[in-house]
Order: sequence, then structure tokens, then C-alpha cells
Amino acid sequence: MGYNKLLDRQIRRNLRDDPEIPEKFQKIFQAISDSYDHNASDRDMLERSLDVSSQELNTANKKVRSALAELEEKNKDITDSINYAQKIQAAILPSDEYMKSLLPEHFVLFKPKDIVSGDFYWFAEKDGRALAVAADCTGHGVPGAFMSMIGSSLLNESVIEKGITDPGKILQAIKDGVIKALRQTGGRLQQKDGMDMALCSFDAANKNVQYAGAYNPLIIVRNGEVLETRADRMPIGIYEDDGGKTFTTHDIQLQDGDSVYIYSDGFVDQFGGPKGKKFMSKRFKQALIDAQSLTMEEQEKMLDKLVEDWRTHSEQPGGVSEQMDDILVIGVRV
Repeated sequence: MGYNKLLDRQIRRNLRDDPEIPEKFQKIFQAISDSYDHNASDRDMLERSLDVSSQELNTANKKVRSALAELEEKNKDITDSINYAQKIQAAILPSDEYMKSLLPEHFVLFKPKDIVSGDFYWFAEKDGRALAVAADCTGHGVPGAFMSMIGSSLLNESVIEKGITDPGKILQAIKDGVIKALRQTGGRLQQKDGMDMALCSFDAANKNVQYAGAYNPLIIVRNGEVLETRADRMPIGIYEDDGGKTFTTHDIQLQDGDSVYIYSDGFVDQFGGPKGKKFMSKRFKQALIDAQSLTMEEQEKMLDKLVEDWRTHSEQPGGVSEQMDDILVIGVRV
């Protein structure tokens, strides 16, 4: 009867005076020996399995590292392209010097959510009037930025090239241009891309402003009160309930010290604060009233700090709410 070699040595070492293992112990020792052998066999099999698993894991790790390196390279290429697109978009926006030459007392608070923005602003001079636009295109980031390029181009075409100066007619011309450019037919499954917009045309000499809006209103702060002119409830783009409606031009006489504001919905819709809620229009209007003792440059800084404080004093994990959308506010004092 043969035992496991290790067990056999142990037995011989402890039974030096007995040349033979007593018969009554032989079955027990044999069972123990078989267990040793099975254990050794299982251990060998496990070690081989671990060796194979280790090789497979190493191979898998190499594949993952290679895929990550490739992903990082592609991400860098995409980010570089978007950064370059941002430079192009910034070049199309009017310069501070040009805007100041048209409207000396003004500010533009512009905070894109991503590198490029779906919100954009546009300034121009036509027939002695200074025009200012705050626009919010469908989406944000790259898709919104493409729409902003279309919007800016159509504004130049409508005002500078075609000479349209009436705000309502300008918005209508842009709407027609967007529908044509995007080949919108109003089909049920067709994407309803477009933009919301507020457009002001200032006659500084006569203290007059003409305004038209697609969803985005006009606010005037006068003597501590808010005067709001509501926009038409239709976008610039295809619209199911159009019914042949056109945009309304509002003619408003201004007074000394009036402050005029147009904006996208990014500011009022920003989540944050102690309860993680939207900033809301009521709080925004009160902030504009409170800011009237400040210069326009100071108002821009105040509003920027206000929305950042609102965003960073949130009940969200880490106490910060992500910026929800592009933010654009334009203020003009007459």
C-alpha cells in the first residue's frame, strides 16, 4: 500500500521502532494519504487556473489601456476642434469697442454652459438706430453653436443687406430664413429647431426703443419699478400653431434713467440656492431693481456673482449645482 510521500515520511519518522505500520491504522493513513493527493491535485489545478486567469487579465488590461489611450486621443482631437470653433464663434460676436460706440452705457453678461454656446448676442447700427439682440438657440454646446451661426448670418442679411429696420419684420425675416435653411416643413416627426430672441432698436436722440420678441421679453426698470413687455408666444422657426401670425413691434417712449434689459432663460432657470430650486423671474426682477444705483459695468459683475452664488450654495452633493444652460443678459441705460 503506497502513501503520499510527505505522509509516508512523517509516519516513518514517528514509528521508528516499528518497521511495519499496524494494520488497524493502515486504512486511516490511506484515507489521509488520498486526501493529501486530492488536495495537491486541486492545488495544482488552481495554480494553473490562476496562471491562465492572470495571463487573460494582463491581456484584458492591455486592451483596456490601449482603448483608453485611443479614447483620450480622440477626446483631445474633439476638444481641440471645439476650442477652435469657440474662437470662430467669438470672432463673429461684436467687439466691446463696437458695442460701446453704439450704446455707451451697457453691459453683456455672457456665460456659455459649454465651450461653445447656443446663446448669442448681436449689435448693429442702421439708419441712426442702434440694434441689440439677445438670442437663445435650440440646445447648447455644438448644436446650439451651429444654430447661432445661422441666426447671426440671417440678422446680417436682414438688417445690413436688406435694410429691414422694424423689429417685428426683422424677426419674421429671420424666421423665414431659418425655416428655409433647415428645410422645415412642419412634419410631425421633424425636429423643431429654431431660436428664441429679443430685439431692441434704440433711438437715443429721441429716447425711444422699438422691441419685438420671440418668447424672450423686454424689461424696463423705471423709478424702482419693473415694466415688462411680453414677447410673442412663438419661436423663430417652424411652429405648429402659426396660423399666419407675425411678430409684434412695440414702440416704447423711454425716460431719463431708464434701464432696459433683454435676456435668455438661462439665468432665471438656473438651479441652486438653499433648496435647490430655480432662480425664477421674480427674484431676477428684484435683483435688477436692487442694482439701479450701480453702473452698468458693476451690474454685470453683480449679476455674475449672484448667479454663481446661487449655483454654488445648493443642496446638491458637494454644494454645487451644474450650470443648466447658457446664460445671456444685456442691459442698456439711456
